[in-house]
Amino acid sequence: MLKSSEDVESVEESHGLQSSVSLPDDKAQGLAQEQDKPPTAAGKSKPTKLIRGSASWVGSWAIPGMGMFCEAYYIFSVGNVKPLWAAQWPNCFNDYKGCSEEFINGLEYSQVAGLIIGMIALGFSIDRIGRRLGSILTASVMLIGGILLTVSTGNSPHAAVLMLIIVQAIFGFGVGGEFPVAASSASERAEETHSNRGCTVQLVFAMQAWGVIFNLSVLLFFLAVLGATKPPYNPVSLSITWRLMYGLGLIPIAYMLFHRIFYLRESSVWQVFAQQVVTGPHCCRAENAETESIEGGVVKKEPKLSSTGKLKLLLRHYWHRLLGTAIGWAAWDFWYYGNKLFQTEFIQILQPGADLLTLLEYNMLNSSVAFVGYYVAAYTIDLPYIGRRRMQVNGFLWIFSLFLICGLAYTKLTSSPGKLRWFQALYYLSSFWGQFGPNATTFVLASECYPTEMRGVAHGISAAVGKFGALAANIVLGKISDRSKFYYTAVAAGIGALVTMLFIPEVTGLDLSEGDKRWQHLRSGNPGAYAGPASQLRYLSWWEALGPRLFGPRSHLTPAATPAPSSALSQKPAAKASPKLELTEQTQPDKSIFDNGPGGAKPAAV
Repeated sequence: MLKSSEDVESVEESHGLQSSVSLPDDKAQGLAQEQDKPPTAAGKSKPTKLIRGSASWVGSWAIPGMGMFCEAYYIFSVGNVKPLWAAQWPNCFNDYKGCSEEFINGLEYSQVAGLIIGMIALGFSIDRIGRRLGSILTASVMLIGGILLTVSTGNSPHAAVLMLIIVQAIFGFGVGGEFPVAASSASERAEETHSNRGCTVQLVFAMQAWGVIFNLSVLLFFLAVLGATKPPYNPVSLSITWRLMYGLGLIPIAYMLFHRIFYLRESSVWQVFAQQVVTGPHCCRAENAETESIEGGVVKKEPKLSSTGKLKLLLRHYWHRLLGTAIGWAAWDFWYYGNKLFQTEFIQILQPGADLLTLLEYNMLNSSVAFVGYYVAAYTIDLPYIGRRRMQVNGFLWIFSLFLICGLAYTKLTSSPGKLRWFQALYYLSSFWGQFGPNATTFVLASECYPTEMRGVAHGISAAVGKFGALAANIVLGKISDRSKFYYTAVAAGIGALVTMLFIPEVTGLDLSEGDKRWQHLRSGNPGAYAGPASQLRYLSWWEALGPRLFGPRSHLTPAATPAPSSALSQKPAAKASPKLELTEQTQPDKSIFDNGPGGAKPAAV
């Protein structure tokens, strides 16, 4: 028998070594036998646990990002597949016999139109029906659109292209809703798990890069297998290639829909907020809302604030943020989609007379450079000395400078093969800084700058305005010279940097629940009562910080005189919050909205 606790510890520490403790023979023999045993199941399971942990981590962003994967696989494929269609139907695409040029451009116009409508309509919907149902709805529409794209046909090239135009709009509608759904869900999931919010959202968005890579890989593979890499091209081989490409894309969409129906849980952050009710008759008078109030100990139900009322409230107090996220996104999409649409012309400058295979290979190279930018952004976006706002401004300024150089030195850079390499390097560097910049941050910021109740619609509006930038690029850049395209896109990048600096706050490190607390004060008619972290200067845009000083304190985001703790709303406000505002028991926000028992702890999901 062991003599003391010290003896026990000595035996445990000397497991497999000579012990200084004297043990009876039977105990010593048992211990020796235990040491001679092979590794236990627990020891063998360590690699298994590592594999499972890695798979779980990948699944945490790969599965939610499947919508972004499919969006890039299908939407960005138009620029890759259009040369195949042109080779399959040359009279329609090249000679414009039976198909006008405007009719062919309808492939891009209808796609962008579907995206815009989906972003706004489904962005509104997910704030009402929830993130889960919104996710199922978008995946369902995408599956229908993907099937129709695969089987698109007609008794003439004109009829086939017409069907493609219509179906592109249907698929675009579904993908448009995926933007606010994916961004809102990822932000709120990161808030639930207390993980790095920016990295979580960006890893979901980075599935877009995988979609582009896979799309190009599939096209290259089937063109090689079917022997359609050099002219003259067999129309049947080209048709089989792009139909197989679209058909294979149905696999991830079908899995995504299955997973969302049977395994996806509703966002607990959205659930908590959706179940909360702002109380107090002052709220009703301030916003013409109707809520629950207590009169004489009796709960009296009054109509809630309408969707229109919430939208008006959002526009009234967040118009500058919407201007920043929307115009910034439009400036980026003008640059990004403009480059996607006219990538073929750029490659023709590098390789005059390039065939289908060469075009796709150059696209693959450019996409690979951009791929690196996605993940550099993901793992630096939460660093306090980088953050969202600084990353977006930095990216815009880089692509502004690079494209301005390309425009100014266009003649010299394209005058010889040696100089063309520098031209190519500048172009590819812009792709890297675009991904390690506004392509990542426009998606993230549009989900973090707004309260939970209005996150979907705000993100949808921002993304939809962004697609107007893409539409403008399609219209404008097709009518100007190749050199002028660099000037126009550089100007768009400069505008993006300017609106970001003026109207977008740095929200890195700010708890999303603070935005919800501020929103509750707005709904209750007390915009000046909030004094939490979200009102500190470091979390305000230049406009929010300087506007009240220049134009008077008209905004609810007047900077706080002294930083307030994050639990400011959990404490009972004084009778007089300021000389201009009288708080009584009727006008104070209901503490139950922000408190969770003694001490005013925040709800776990928020």
